[in-house]
Amino acid sequence: MNWRLIEQQAYNAAMNMAIDEDVYESVASGKQLPTIRFYKWKNNSVSLGTFQNQSEINLEKCKKNNVDVVRRITGGRAVYHDKMDFTYSVVAPIKIFDSSISNAYKEICSWIIGSLNDLGIKSKLENKNDIMVNNKKISGNAAKLMEKGIYLQHGTLVYDIDFELMPKVLNITKELAKEKITSVSEFKKIDNNKVYETLKNNFSKNKEIKIETLSKEELKRAKELATTKYNSTEADKDILLRNKGACYVLSGN
Repeated sequence: MNWRLIEQQAYNAAMNMAIDEDVYESVASGKQLPTIRFYKWKNNSVSLGTFQNQSEINLEKCKKNNVDVVRRITGGRAVYHDKMDFTYSVVAPIKIFDSSISNAYKEICSWIIGSLNDLGIKSKLENKNDIMVNNKKISGNAAKLMEKGIYLQHGTLVYDIDFELMPKVLNITKELAKEKITSVSEFKKIDNNKVYETLKNNFSKNKEIKIETLSKEELKRAKELATTKYNSTEADKDILLRNKGACYVLSGN
């Protein structure tokens, strides 16, 4: 099957989430191929799950430390995104994964596991969407089956950890963070670019890949969504918010 791959680029938090939704619209309309996108964050950021209560993170510490906050289109818990970490999104018809969200999680997460294996780090999938190394989380992933049978999954691979800043904004202790989270750099001193190339190679395996950039139409639409939808962490009034904790630390949804 033919796929589009969009190379890694850094955006602010609102724009990153707007692009993910915008790419879904492009794929759902048939204007674009199933798409793999890699991206980074201009500022250290926190993304909240769709149904998560924003009071669970420390908004004051986020503001003080120039940490952007955004609400994701997917559910789950708060995720801390360091500027050095890797983030991806995959947008494709669910039928590619035998019309199964469980299969989609397994397959896409296997691309991350394969990348880590190539880097000399042995990992495994737990709780359907957590990738673990020595019982510590190194990658969290979230997904949503959208309209028209289009599946969106995005997630992170932790490259390094700021154990001073991250616990403050997620309202957890440094001790808990060190107990529950790990990173590529903890096991291997590998250049950031090499990790990216390894990820790109594994996500591209057995696919016909067209490397492209976002179209002008997509960028225009993403900027609109960033301004009108993702510029605030306030949830829709009809959404029931829940206390869910930090996905960066806790396992499962």
